[in-house]
Amino acid sequence: MKIFKLLKDILAPKKCYSCKKEWHFLCNDCRYRVAEYESSCFICKEESDDYKIHKNCKNDWVYYDKMLIKYHYDWYYISKMIKDAKYYQKKDILEDFWKEMGELLEQHCMNLEKSILMPVPMYFLRRWKRWYNQSEVLAKAISQELKIPCYNNILYRKYNTRQQSKLSKKDRMKNLKNCFAIRSKHIDILDKKQIILVDDVVSTASTLNEISKLLKSQGVEKIVCVCIASN
Repeated sequence: MKIFKLLKDILAPKKCYSCKKEWHFLCNDCRYRVAEYESSCFICKEESDDYKIHKNCKNDWVYYDKMLIKYHYDWYYISKMIKDAKYYQKKDILEDFWKEMGELLEQHCMNLEKSILMPVPMYFLRRWKRWYNQSEVLAKAISQELKIPCYNNILYRKYNTRQQSKLSKKDRMKNLKNCFAIRSKHIDILDKKQIILVDDVVSTASTLNEISKLLKSQGVEKIVCVCIASN
């Protein structure tokens, strides 16, 4: 696989989306010009230590404990890269993101040795049509980099729901209600673990919150979300 990848890079080298320089989809020079997300509470957007959700922001409806985000989605080349990776079978683009997501976890997530990675599941027909789940690709790569177990078969999506990006916040919550489930034979794996949910883009966090609610109902104590970008 490494030889194949090397040949591919030589014969068809990556090009920076911004400056067209070869070898990276986003070169280091251009990467430094991209606005990064600062450590803040995802709910109120105010400063927060290690991206924690403020206690007074959680109330009774927010179930995840941290939301780690690398970039702002509204930067044109970031959104273009993510869309190409997600909808146009350009899976290699994800390689330029997973290392940075791993670095975020190392810097802002305690007890990684007691953690397990879980990608946001995709309905099986949609995954078959797209050939891969981008969240799963990211989670597996982060798993190899940080030596954290990745389980992509614990959670599953029961229904082929409407696309979240086309719905209002209120409709997104209705769209996802009771959409996810846990395979009962894997429930013991969750015991006393910190769950790291991996996704590409977060907007209202309705999907991640619905999954977090389900996991917390099974006794999971802490949930950290890590994403490439957000609005």
